[in-house]
Amino acid sequence: MASPKRSTRRGTSLADRMTAALAPYRSAAVAAVVLRIFLGGTMLYAGIDKTVLDPRFLQAEGVGSIGETLRYFVTSGGPLAGLVEAVALPQPVLIGASMAGAQLLVGASLLTGSWVRYGALLGAGISLTLALTASWGVSPYYYGNDLPYLVGFLALAALGDGGVLRLGAPAQRAYSPERRAAIVSGTGVAAGIAALLLLDRSRAISAITEGGTPSPSPTSGASPTPTPSSSAPAGGTAIDGASGLADGQALNFSAGGTDAVLINDEGTYRAFERACTHQGTSVDWQTGSGDFLCSNHGARFSAEGGVTMGPANQPLRAIEVTVNSDGTVVYRRN
Repeated sequence: MASPKRSTRRGTSLADRMTAALAPYRSAAVAAVVLRIFLGGTMLYAGIDKTVLDPRFLQAEGVGSIGETLRYFVTSGGPLAGLVEAVALPQPVLIGASMAGAQLLVGASLLTGSWVRYGALLGAGISLTLALTASWGVSPYYYGNDLPYLVGFLALAALGDGGVLRLGAPAQRAYSPERRAAIVSGTGVAAGIAALLLLDRSRAISAITEGGTPSPSPTSGASPTPTPSSSAPAGGTAIDGASGLADGQALNFSAGGTDAVLINDEGTYRAFERACTHQGTSVDWQTGSGDFLCSNHGARFSAEGGVTMGPANQPLRAIEVTVNSDGTVVYRRN
């Protein structure tokens, strides 16, 4: 009597089951949709931020304005500094509106799946321009955020729309595993962007409200007598409210049309332009930590204006201040 044959089939291992479950996520469609949602959402947010959420951007003057940003691009000495000075600087508001419009166009193209390759190439052009201006002086280079966007846009231009989530595409009754994986991945990325957007706005508001400069008031007690931060002769333009500035506090003021900040650092007055030397975003004095914070990319500067945390690599631009014999605090611009 013949003995029964034994089955040679083994149970599926956990690794095999995980490999099979993740197989749909290795498709090009998933990669394309993830890039589309992330890059498109980011570009759409950037365009809306410039045109709606930030009233300072579309201005020719002031910290956070496109005019101040373009002036920084010129002084930073990047490869496009001459072109920016000749073409963009004379018409900053038009350039800012064009930049915001291009970002909105890229965002709409990628999110709707319309002309994705062209939208990705436009996004790559925007990122390359920013890499040669805004991020050119950032060192080490990996602190700059424009090169990764450039690579992402170029990859998306090669991948295309992925065949999923396209506006006007005919509805399908059944999705393949790859399409379902792409939709799940895209939904996850969209949720992540929404969370980052909320966190980003709350950090910016917190930096301004908590680290902002309260109205100065005279203090009683043994406060050190403020002394000038330089030996410049008396004269200059008086800073309203500065004589009563308490130790460790700051006061925002206008220095000849430039947004500036004055601090009382243990009896010594110091003043700086508020433009971060990374991309021109305004910095705010942090009373608790005793330093300046840029809420845009997190750069920090000491009370003396030096860089303590990147991505900025240049100190804040100092403004000469002195105290007259009558206690009036004045600034001087060369």
